[in-house]
Amino acid sequence: MTKALIDKAKSILSGIEIGYFITSKKWTKNNYDDYYQYFSHPDYEVRKYSLLVFGAGLGNWSAKSAFIFTHRQRKDPDFDPQKIYHLKYYIKSFLDNREPIKQEFPFLYKAIIYYLNELDYEKPFEVVFPSVDEQLFISLRKVLRNSGIDEKYVYEFNFNDILREVGLPTFFKN
Repeated sequence: MTKALIDKAKSILSGIEIGYFITSKKWTKNNYDDYYQYFSHPDYEVRKYSLLVFGAGLGNWSAKSAFIFTHRQRKDPDFDPQKIYHLKYYIKSFLDNREPIKQEFPFLYKAIIYYLNELDYEKPFEVVFPSVDEQLFISLRKVLRNSGIDEKYVYEFNFNDILREVGLPTFFKN
């Protein structure tokens, strides 16, 4: 199970070193998993790839290249209603595990915080996901506002720092 999960995540993240978190990846139903369940997994590789998938999903959304977090059916032949990336579960797991994530993956943590801030500022989460309990988004905003990254500030992170942090090869020079 661990190897299969990592292989699916690697497929989604294929080429990440040249496309950052903002390019569309292989978000097919064959690569789907509830990656949020593994943010605190005892296996480092599982934690790492699960968080990278979350970051890539947020980055794709931010770039408007893919919208994996949804709450409604889509008219897509590859869409499987049983394999939906529910943002509420990802946010809850991220909030529940934020301190260990921040300690182990500080650069990845900052990138995720940046994307969550940016997306919420662009259009508040409760507007995009009206069926989700608003309290979850209120709790998220408290963490975001205390992160030191302002939602209006363009946070320029060095993607190579994230890649080095998780032990992946870099493509571009700093």
